[in-house]
Amino acid sequence: MLKRNHKNRRRHPRQLLNTSVQVFSGSSQVNALGINLSDVGMCLFTLADLPVGGQIEVEFVRPRSKETVRLGGTIRHRALYLYGIEFAAEPEDGSGRSAQVDAVSR
Repeated sequence: MLKRNHKNRRRHPRQLLNTSVQVFSGSSQVNALGINLSDVGMCLFTLADLPVGGQIEVEFVRPRSKETVRLGGTIRHRALYLYGIEFAAEPEDGSGRSAQVDAVSR
């Protein structure tokens, strides 16, 4: 049989996430479920009609932490009620990493 090499081709590894997420879009707020998370984005499930390319903010509790983080982002992908969110780039803090990446990866 043929063996396939299924290496993870993603530039930024994802970690599974199962947490409540608040999504803020303009003056509205909806509840969502975080599915996975990386340094540059997240996948979430919500019963909302959010447009691809739309600007939102997401608020959630970081993994292995009790601290809530709120990040801005852009909706890059939608498949029914699953959304791929890319976090907004922030200026670097001098350490070569953005403050946002540090906020998520702790």
